Amino acid sequence: MPQDTAGPADAGGVTEAAPPPTPVATGLLGGYRALMTAPGARRLAAASLLSKFPINMFSISVLLLVPPVYSIGAAGLTISTMLIANALTSPLRGRIADRYPAKPVLLSCLVCYLGGLAGLLASVSARLPFATVAASAAVMGMCFPPVSIMLRTYWRGAVEERQQGAANALESALMDLTLITGPVLAAWLSTTLSPMLPLVLSGPLMAVAVLLLVSLRRPGLHPAADRTKDWLRPLRPVRLRRVFTAHVLFCAALAATEVVLPVYAQKHDAIGFSGLYLAGLSVGSMVGALGLAAVTPGIRRRAQPAVLLAGFVVGGCVLALAMHAPPALVLIVCPLTGATIGSTFTALFTTVGTLTPAGCENETQGWMTSITQVGFAVGASSSAALAAGHDSSLFLLVAAPAAGTAALVFPRASASGTAALR
Repeated sequence: MPQDTAGPADAGGVTEAAPPPTPVATGLLGGYRALMTAPGARRLAAASLLSKFPINMFSISVLLLVPPVYSIGAAGLTISTMLIANALTSPLRGRIADRYPAKPVLLSCLVCYLGGLAGLLASVSARLPFATVAASAAVMGMCFPPVSIMLRTYWRGAVEERQQGAANALESALMDLTLITGPVLAAWLSTTLSPMLPLVLSGPLMAVAVLLLVSLRRPGLHPAADRTKDWLRPLRPVRLRRVFTAHVLFCAALAATEVVLPVYAQKHDAIGFSGLYLAGLSVGSMVGALGLAAVTPGIRRRAQPAVLLAGFVVGGCVLALAMHAPPALVLIVCPLTGATIGSTFTALFTTVGTLTPAGCENETQGWMTSITQVGFAVGASSSAALAAGHDSSLFLLVAAPAAGTAALVFPRASASGTAALR
């Protein structure tokens, strides 16, 4: 796929130069030092971090805000409404981002998102009918600013192909970081200051992320010939469909693993371990992703997606065995089980970047967002149903076949894909 390194800027018709060559990485962290020297890399990293907090703070914030006024069921419906609306419209927002300048797209979405957020807070505060709360959540989801969708396209325009793996590993690590700190921050703000404060804070966080992204020179828009009216164009390449399939299966396996941990803790009177278990998975994922991207190219070449997925299956088996021991042992095993999660996501998104048809970059990332939600929904519901009526370790009946099948359907690396993973 042609690299997005040249083309008209968002305004003024200025031709964007290709990213300058970056220094050769040396040492364990050389790849990340070189990555951060790329033009705009620090602002991209900051935008990525800030944009991930609102989505990862949303669920716990709603669970602490809505039930006292309505009910726990209403809180769950509010969360589901926002996430489903986000998943259903992600490809559309990505498609719009491919066809129009970034600034009006991002700012328009931001205004509507902030309007939905204000409507949700006002509805709860005024104790309006729950329909207004659900409608506000739907607006938030439908208009969620596509910062995360567009970030990977920006990274592809900012750094060389050999650094794509490091950029995607950084994205995975930042997601894991906010998965750990976002809910903790939201819970602390809700319980010590005000239940509305986490959602109030989400607005400025997203606004700053959007402003950081629009301040950067965007990779050039593709010619009109590349931007066809085919709504299913990202789904037509066979190899890309196989990556999508592997992605949804891996997300299902991961959700099955994450959902069972609080269930296990509750069954074994160790409810205090619930958050620590999930944090352990995220820490393992973050360390694994950053570590694999920092090692020598030879090791990275051997760590193909099939190998990483097989490692996740092995980690799941060890976790299932640990569930027959005291709860403290599960806490020790969780980081080991999570060690290949971030690296697998890195491989998936890097491969998608190399296979995406020209002119569909953001739309394809939108499809990845939707597929992620589908995979997590299927995996979570299946694992929860098994764990509720049977032994918690039976989550492996969902996780292992899903991850194993993902390893089988993932396409073998092409020359360009191998280069990107280096």
